[in-house]
Amino acid sequence: MRKFLLALAAIAVAVTSAAAGWFGVKAWKASQQTAAPEPTAIPTEEPSGETVSLTFRLSDVDASVEGLFETPACGETWTPPSDQANGVLPKVDASLRQVAGVDTVTVVPGYTTDTAGLGFLASEGSVIVTRDDVVVTPGWGAEFVPEYYVATPGETTLTQNNVEFTGSTLCDVADELNGIWEGFDWSTASEDEIAAKQAETAAFNAEHEQLPAGTYRVYQWSPIILGEPAAIARVLSEEGITGLAGLQYNIGYTALYDDPLVQEHCTDQVDTDGNLLSRNCDVPEDVLAQVLERDVPVEYIADVPPAVAFSLAAEFTVD
Repeated sequence: MRKFLLALAAIAVAVTSAAAGWFGVKAWKASQQTAAPEPTAIPTEEPSGETVSLTFRLSDVDASVEGLFETPACGETWTPPSDQANGVLPKVDASLRQVAGVDTVTVVPGYTTDTAGLGFLASEGSVIVTRDDVVVTPGWGAEFVPEYYVATPGETTLTQNNVEFTGSTLCDVADELNGIWEGFDWSTASEDEIAAKQAETAAFNAEHEQLPAGTYRVYQWSPIILGEPAAIARVLSEEGITGLAGLQYNIGYTALYDDPLVQEHCTDQVDTDGNLLSRNCDVPEDVLAQVLERDVPVEYIADVPPAVAFSLAAEFTVD
């Protein structure tokens, strides 16, 4: 089950836990709000008129990067090299501030390149956090969720998917928070039982309002994918189709909903006046592949394999 379904299942817990919510509802909302890259942003060779039929399959993209990089485990000592891949370098900024008395770190991920108008698939914002070079990444910080970006020299293309974390979400204590809710049955719990769990969670969060002392380093990493997946993603972005990783569920709010193949796998909830309240979709990948198939100019395709890039660290110290 990918994060979009997991996020929906975790909404109740998200009310009481700062650890939930980022890589679910917020991730796809952010991608839907991001304007599609301008088609003219990427200089190309003189068009030959030759095209090839391609489609976008998320499973194929995931398979193409499998085994390229294994994220370090919680508690492991880890320092990566800063290294670009396929002409792209991740960039990350991190700032520590107090929000209602709680140490809160905001991470702003992005990408840069020395290659004019480079289009590629990369993560919305996979991060690794260390304290004194020991991994303390929140449990949701390392998931690869691909999106299409265009980067230009001298500028940083932001992913529009900022990350926030607090002391209670770091992996060296998060198991304690998970333990509070482990095995809890919302369907049978009384109001008093729910209130007790919420109070226990609030007490845990209060205990971890301040980050432990140390030097924190935040890294962004991502596979950088060109080739056919980026080429079809470029064509789709030129149509205004973004948020490809969650399109299976969010397609009902795009122009693609007009396709009867899509409508077969969507259910509308309306009010008594017939106004749309919500649209729930779960389009099988094979069906989605038919809907997303396009003729792609061969000039869009770069024949290079995926490779992993790491940012320089965004660093701050807590005394």
